[in-house]
Amino acid sequence: MSLDEIRHHIDGVDAQMKKLFLERMDCARQVAEEKAKTGGDVFVPSREEAILAARTEDVDPACQAEYAWFLRLLMSISRRYQYGLLPEMQKSVLEAVSGQAGLDPAAPHTQVRISFACRPQEPKLALLANMAALNGVTVTGLNLTTGEDGTQQFTAALAGHMGQDSMRRLLCQLGKELDDFSVIGLD
Repeated sequence: MSLDEIRHHIDGVDAQMKKLFLERMDCARQVAEEKAKTGGDVFVPSREEAILAARTEDVDPACQAEYAWFLRLLMSISRRYQYGLLPEMQKSVLEAVSGQAGLDPAAPHTQVRISFACRPQEPKLALLANMAALNGVTVTGLNLTTGEDGTQQFTAALAGHMGQDSMRRLLCQLGKELDDFSVIGLD
């Protein structure tokens, strides 16, 4: 096939993926509606790991890692969408993290400082980067320290206000999915 023919084929594949993506997001909406009724968590790590294992086991090793990352990103996008449909969950998480820090989210600020921990093999920094980008929130600062046990402690500064929809959705997702997550300051 010529390059033009290959590109035409890719366009066809992308059109099929678009239809399936939109169908998947509709399923995610339905899941969010059920979780709003039951109070269930959006992020269930054991389920996602089982999905990854089952869906990648028969993939050619030459692109197995890429497919696994594709699925991880797709699942994180789905979760982001669900968090946006769950305002009560957002409110609960934001009240908890601002209350723990003794912060008033209504106070004037243009930056939110956060902190979280993870093990080096966990893609939590990637989660922060991807979710910040998807929500249109700029990471304006990032610091990393590593403890003696290998645990990584991150602090980051996020441009925006806790009242903004994009920041609320991002903080809700981070609050639900990151270990030792906290909002440590508003500037």
